[in-house]
Amino acid sequence: MIFVFIMSAFSSFAQKKHNIQFNIANYDNDTLLLAYFYGEQQLVKDTLYAKKPGLFEYKGDSLIDAGVYIALVYPSKEYFQFMVNSKDQKFKIYTDYKDLQDIKIKGSKDNKLFFGYLEYIKNQNKIAQQLLKEKSKLDSLKQDTKEIDDRLNELDTNVGKYQQDILKKYPDFLTSLLIKSNIDVKIPDFDGTEDEIKEKRYRYYYKHYFDNMDLKHPAVLRTPYIHNKIEDFIDKMTVPIADSISKSIDFVLSKMSPQSDIWKYYVSYFLNKYAKSNIVGMDAVFVHMAQNYYGKGLTPWVEEKSLIRILDSAIRMEGVLIGKTAPELLLYKQDKTPVRLKDIKSDYTILYFWKPDCGHCRHSIPKLLEFYDKYKDRGVEVVTVCTKLGKKVEKCWDGVKDLKMQKILYNLADYKNLSGFHANFNIRATPTVFVLDKNKKILIKQIPTEKLGEVMDSIFKEEGQK
Repeated sequence: MIFVFIMSAFSSFAQKKHNIQFNIANYDNDTLLLAYFYGEQQLVKDTLYAKKPGLFEYKGDSLIDAGVYIALVYPSKEYFQFMVNSKDQKFKIYTDYKDLQDIKIKGSKDNKLFFGYLEYIKNQNKIAQQLLKEKSKLDSLKQDTKEIDDRLNELDTNVGKYQQDILKKYPDFLTSLLIKSNIDVKIPDFDGTEDEIKEKRYRYYYKHYFDNMDLKHPAVLRTPYIHNKIEDFIDKMTVPIADSISKSIDFVLSKMSPQSDIWKYYVSYFLNKYAKSNIVGMDAVFVHMAQNYYGKGLTPWVEEKSLIRILDSAIRMEGVLIGKTAPELLLYKQDKTPVRLKDIKSDYTILYFWKPDCGHCRHSIPKLLEFYDKYKDRGVEVVTVCTKLGKKVEKCWDGVKDLKMQKILYNLADYKNLSGFHANFNIRATPTVFVLDKNKKILIKQIPTEKLGEVMDSIFKEEGQK
């Protein structure tokens, strides 16, 4: 019994190793780069050195993460891909430097199945392309294409059957995960008007978009195309407004196991994506991610300093999100006359934050003045706020004179350094522009000065339609 126990333990330990051999004929270089997919990235796993010409070995005393890996050769930097599942991590790959896609596998049923599937699809595509070419020719001659259409439909049916056979026979294989993830959702027939049918089809497709993708599978993060499918869901399947995008992100994350590697990756990925976004209004998505994930203790892997910085940024952004009422401002004209933002009566108010030693400001202020002349009689007021504070405010008035800004009624600054507008309006750079309605609600922000006229015309048009 002791002997059996020892042998069983030894066998279990042996199974938890990885050993992948690469045999590359006609390859004289002594280096092979091993990499893997990780969301939108391809990261280096290791650099292998030849044991003898064309022979490389990657081995260790633990299992490696399941997923799709890349082997890259030098100096051509061509590559081939292979799979590693969570169990089958001892196998050999045979290929040729002259044709890296001609791959033979020994010891991995999953890889054999995968490369066999790729070869099958390649052959079916050749047949389909030839049929489509023939159909195009018949179309140009205005001849009947029914026979070719039937053959194309038969081809699709055969491919579908081939895929389903693999999914049924090998449900736990990584090959099945990849194949199923690429099978599109079938949309049922709906009744109604043309517009109603389109709406129903969209809603069904949106709801069932991930039906064939197991986002809880640990290997999903290390595949070459599931990231693109997630991106397409957010960027193409979602109405491009912040609230809708935030809801779609929540929907995607709900399909993943909380605190799994893929969940952690996409929580971080979406936060950073919308922190960097140049699209107006997308800062609301960053605020949503910060408050609902980082601010609720769901990201314990984030260092405290980084967490504080993220939440601080979200607080600053939240107060000036599109649709919110702008924070109150108490500022002063050059003669120290106090002006409150809420007391400025106009249908629209342009808030323009600038400073006299800002090169971009000096370049854009002539365009601001042109805009002012054109729109001042159309219910639009321009308010410039110089970001210099305290004693440095005198430089603001020099700038006003130098740039001929006197025609603007409200050139304001903060003598007393009490307004807190830098924090309240999240002013990180100049110039920064806000467009407010008559109730001082933020309509749009952070747009180039030269686009102000275009934006106002769009607002006028929208209001006219209302």
